[in-house]
Formats: sequence, structure tokens, C-alpha cells
Amino acid sequence: MDKKSASIVDECICADIPKALYNRVVEHCKAKGITPGEFILDAISEKLSSIHRERRRKPRL
Repeated sequence: MDKKSASIVDECICADIPKALYNRVVEHCKAKGITPGEFILDAISEKLSSIHRERRRKPRL
């Protein structure tokens, strides 16, 4: 693999998600027409964004 193609390959992580929660995610995704992977990545991105906004509101020393 050259440098360019290596930089566009996605990296994966594993996370232990309780089966009951994952089943809820799958059902929600079926209803919305998206993949569970898309849903989970969006949820993580939104959470990180909200944490960043929260930190910005706090007064700095």
C-alpha cells in the first residue's frame, strides 16, 4: 500500500455493547434506514461535540 491509500483506510475499534442495547440500536437503524455503524459513529461525534461546547462555556483561569 502506498502512503496515499494508507491514509484513507479507516481504523476500527471494538467496544463491548450490551446485547439488549445493540438490539435497540439495530431496530432504530432499520426504522431510519441507516446502518448501526453510522448511528454509533454519529452518536460518538455528537457526544464529543457537546463535551467541547460544555468546556467552552466554563470560565477559563
